[in-house]
Amino acid sequence: MHVLMLCALDVWALHDRGGAPSLYRTLRAYGERGHRVTVVAPTIGANAQLPREGLRSAEPSALPDLPGVTFRRFHLPSLQESRLPLPSIAKTVDQKLRFTVLYPYLASRRAEQIVADGRVDLLYGYEVHGLLAAQSLRRHGSEAPLVARYQGTVLHPHLSGRLALLRRSEEVRAIRAQADLYIMTNDGTRGDEVLAQLNPASAGKVRFWRNGLNLDRLRPAEPVTRQKLRADLEMPEDAFVLITASRLARWKRVDRVVAAMPEIINAVPKAELIVVGDGDERANLERQARDLGVQNSVRITGSIPHADVLNYMQAADLFLAPADLSNVGNPLMEAMCCGMAIVTVDAGETSDLIRDRETGRLLPTGSPAAIARAVIELAEDTAQRCHVAAKARQEATKRFWTWEERMTAELEAVEALVASDQPARHS
Repeated sequence: MHVLMLCALDVWALHDRGGAPSLYRTLRAYGERGHRVTVVAPTIGANAQLPREGLRSAEPSALPDLPGVTFRRFHLPSLQESRLPLPSIAKTVDQKLRFTVLYPYLASRRAEQIVADGRVDLLYGYEVHGLLAAQSLRRHGSEAPLVARYQGTVLHPHLSGRLALLRRSEEVRAIRAQADLYIMTNDGTRGDEVLAQLNPASAGKVRFWRNGLNLDRLRPAEPVTRQKLRADLEMPEDAFVLITASRLARWKRVDRVVAAMPEIINAVPKAELIVVGDGDERANLERQARDLGVQNSVRITGSIPHADVLNYMQAADLFLAPADLSNVGNPLMEAMCCGMAIVTVDAGETSDLIRDRETGRLLPTGSPAAIARAVIELAEDTAQRCHVAAKARQEATKRFWTWEERMTAELEAVEALVASDQPARHS
């Protein structure tokens, strides 16, 4: 099977194979299954971590060497590449136009050439801009079945507001794409409800699945291993270590945890916060820590390989997930597998996994004061901390599947779709 994937994202959003593993796992699974995948993508993805100097100094990320996977990358022109100073609003508009207009147009034209050069059995629109390109390609006559793949959605809080949906017109257009199979990640953002409301034609074609996990590795560390990890990661043996793990975007609300640190340190003097990740908000978080006088107790690691995040989880005492949209991403699920005590905000479908005082602390509000109270309580109550950590681990072992299981489910659904489509195309 030849899969033509249209995707405006870098395989890894952060340097050194950092960030979410979803796209990498998808490409790897198709290639290892024996399928051929051609990926049409920009040289600098919409999710790329840009240097401080901006797009003009950005370098294309290294491509993974995956069996059966070929990348056709192309340059997206930008006003930001000029040496003229641009106000921030101009940079924002330029970025939006590049990916909502220019990428779909140029990617679909390149995809037309690939279709003309040989058989394509499946179109795969990966995320918003990839789906906009796939729609353009279909309008120009491509007959291959289309898979619409979403990593979640930001639209659920805005379903009742026409103006809010208008402001997010590209996401709405992608959700409304007419596809043969819809794969929506169950990350707590209620994507199944969004599809049902905005795209009724998707009914019966939706697969609403959680991401997979590397369950063989994700487990609590033995005491000796944990002690070594703390030494290797420069965590003082007697410190009470809090961690967050995410791309540092504004909506992740890591600022709330930093804001809670003065109160936490006042009650737990040896508390330390390690922010595992990198992104646009890093400078703001570092400035916030300095302004609050807690810079010596807050460390931001920068981008690290996704596989190495496990080391921090096995060495730390508490995991925090303070976002408003949803907290049911891979980091929280991985923390559950590692048997960590978790403090999180009741946003989206987070309560499906974290039940207050049972599998973690589920806060009705993400205020710094509420976060501080929950952290202090767990720091002072070892029995409660161990209880919720053990229950989180039990929940994880019952409910999560491996990446192999997750991708097998997708491959079986896609292969069945292609098999059913081929007789119709040849009749």
